Amino acid sequence: MIITGAVLGGLVAAGSAGDRYAATSAADRLAERLRCAAGLTEPPEVTLGGIPFLTQLARGRFDEVRVTAASVTVGRFSGGLRATARQVRTAGDAFRAASLTVTATMSYAGTAASTGVAGLSGLGYDGAGRLRMAVTTQVLGRDVPVVVHAVPEIAGDALVVRPVEVEIPVIGVRLPAAQLGEKAAPRTIPLPELPGGLHYRGAEAAEDGLQITVDGTDVAVPRDTGTGATAGGRAGRDCGENQR
Repeated sequence: MIITGAVLGGLVAAGSAGDRYAATSAADRLAERLRCAAGLTEPPEVTLGGIPFLTQLARGRFDEVRVTAASVTVGRFSGGLRATARQVRTAGDAFRAASLTVTATMSYAGTAASTGVAGLSGLGYDGAGRLRMAVTTQVLGRDVPVVVHAVPEIAGDALVVRPVEVEIPVIGVRLPAAQLGEKAAPRTIPLPELPGGLHYRGAEAAEDGLQITVDGTDVAVPRDTGTGATAGGRAGRDCGENQR
């Protein structure tokens, strides 16, 4: 019985190790495909969840796929990205996911130039869950530096920056933004168009950047994602071979 138990234990361990190796290999191939499709300079980190993996592979349905990329650019916005897709399956010429959640974290330095806010010289986190915007504005005919504390919100396909408090350092005054009237009106910033099935859900100011959350159900992604030739360097080469 001891010998039999040892043999069975060894077989289970070998099978588990083989299953994880297959999952890791598949994740590496998917990461390279995503690198090509998105024109990234480096492959993202991909994790395939669920055990056993080989059973999922055989039925063509995967419990969970997690993707983390350090730098992704969409239109005039760029930042890190975390995505989780659940119940992923192949369906004809597309991959379908029962649900997909994506969180993009954009650095404040890179986002400041994309806001289009006049007089904005700096963007950051105020430590209280709000954006800290350094702006130069006119007060009594003079250019005065002020700090605007604002809440980021999502309205349809746009980011709305809603000022709630204004600080005037030169005179040591903090007052509600509403007292400044039109000067403290909310700013609306258009966001990139999303593929079908995805919607903007929320925006949040965090220490490491402005976070935008996107999610959707029954999301379809074409299997033929192209060659990724839009990016320079290594990201634009040899992708056709890797797509296989």
